[in-house]
Order: sequence, then structure tokens, then C-alpha cells
Amino acid sequence: MQSRGRATLGDTVIDFDRMEIRNSSQSIPATSLEFRLLKLFIDNPNRVFSRKELIRAVWKKRKRASLRTVDNFISRLRRKLEKNPVDPIFFQTVKGTGYRLVSTGLTSSTFSTQGIINQAWTA
Repeated sequence: MQSRGRATLGDTVIDFDRMEIRNSSQSIPATSLEFRLLKLFIDNPNRVFSRKELIRAVWKKRKRASLRTVDNFISRLRRKLEKNPVDPIFFQTVKGTGYRLVSTGLTSSTFSTQGIINQAWTA
């Protein structure tokens, strides 16, 4: 089984294999859908996703999700992962289009049979 890896977003560590999120002071609870949404953004830093693209990629056909569902999940991720959710650094709204995860402060590691592959992005 291939590892899904880890990512660091600012001072928060996201472990996709253990489905754990930790910052310097605490563990942060998250749902499986929040992890799927996070993984999509982390695997595609700086890419702008429309709400419809996010619904197709994360919710698929198992739940009837509305465009507002996406907005609510982004808001939840901001409250959990941003220092100031009202003025987000990482999860940005692209007016009239959708959302993106800005790569500033993002580091991602995936594990392969050859070892660890680290990726760091800068804006």
C-alpha cells in the first residue's frame, strides 16, 4: 500500500496516512471529507478549482453537495488551519471562480519505494 504522505502548512502538520492534523499546541479534528479536500489542494498548489470541480473530485456521487457545501467546508478548513480565518493566507477565494491553496509555507512529502520525496513550494 502506497503512503499518501504528509504536508506542513505553516506550523501545522497534516498526516494523511494517520488522518491526523497537529499544530504546535494541539491535535485538530477533521472529517474524511476535509482530508480529501485538503489532499486535493495540497497535491495541486496554486491551482484554482471551481466549486463544481471540487464537488466532482471530493464528494463524487455519494452525496448531493451544493455549491454552498463547498463554501462551508472551505470555511471549516480556514477556521482549523488559518491563524486568522477572516483574512486567510493559505485558502484563498478567487472571486467569481473558486478557491486555491496558496503554496506559501507549504511543504509536502510523499513516500515511495525509493525513499522520501520532499516538495516545497514558494509563491
